[in-house]
Amino acid sequence: MMRGSARLRRLLRLAPAAESVRIDSPEAEAAAFAAAGEVLSAPAGDAKGIFLVNGTRLRFFEPLAARIRAEYATVLVHFWAIHESRIQEYRRATGLFDAVVSPNEEYDTRLAFAPIYRSNGMDLLVDDTLWPLLDLPRDIEVVDSTSVPWALKRPLLWLSEVQGHLDRLGGGRAVYLTKREPGKKEDAACHRDWERFRERVERDERIELRIRSTLEDVVTVLNRAKFIYHPSTSEFAPRAVIEGLYCGAIGVAAPFDWVSTISTSAEVRQRLIVRERLVDLPEHEVVDIRGWQTARSMRDGLVQFLAERGHQVNSDVGTFSMFSSKRVGAAG
Repeated sequence: MMRGSARLRRLLRLAPAAESVRIDSPEAEAAAFAAAGEVLSAPAGDAKGIFLVNGTRLRFFEPLAARIRAEYATVLVHFWAIHESRIQEYRRATGLFDAVVSPNEEYDTRLAFAPIYRSNGMDLLVDDTLWPLLDLPRDIEVVDSTSVPWALKRPLLWLSEVQGHLDRLGGGRAVYLTKREPGKKEDAACHRDWERFRERVERDERIELRIRSTLEDVVTVLNRAKFIYHPSTSEFAPRAVIEGLYCGAIGVAAPFDWVSTISTSAEVRQRLIVRERLVDLPEHEVVDIRGWQTARSMRDGLVQFLAERGHQVNSDVGTFSMFSSKRVGAAG
């Protein structure tokens, strides 16, 4: 019954029922802190740090909010679709955020419970220098690269559409990148789909499957790709698409809610084709989207935004990778 309820929630695109968080030890507190969001900059002397609160994990943040806010300016981020039920959660936590990111004017009124900084949240975390635009031939037609839950990946749909696209072209190749195969936490349907997917890929020499690639390998593949087709229904889908856009590919995605929040820049959104199927794709044009929107400028802008509102914050912002969603080194 629980498995059926979870599947129904996915189909209805509802958030799973939240479980209460118990913090009864230093280890539990450290785990909750790590789950609640990301440290964009650390406290330094009299300056507070900047803590990006993960909007999907308020249950981890709220028990620690007083402690975190004593050391950090808190910024609520989403970097994916913002459902009305999520906004209701935010409103119940009003007063715990020093700022909230909003991707466009459409969302401003719904997110007006704190000062609004124009961002989709994701662009505060991705370091575009980790996704360089290389001078490589665009000899891969379609790529998918994502770490979303297996229940939402839809690999068979990806394969069917890509095979049809290559058939229409009369040639070409494609690459499917994944961090891992389905594990114990995935249900039988995921495992069946994966086995069928692997069997079909093995019979099609045009399509390559890569598991557990390094960041360098992913960068190379995406720099050779014309299109990144990502049919997942997951709220994490923008992460995969942005990786491809930074590497000069064009994104292809079904018309999910997150499409309107993928970027704060119209030029970036124009690199995203919204459609259900891989038909009538345009001629590919390599574009460096950093010409319109850089990660560094977004983070520097946030520091200034907070300072203008009376917050003394540390401007030494760390470097993050969407590949791992974690800090990977000192600011460059």
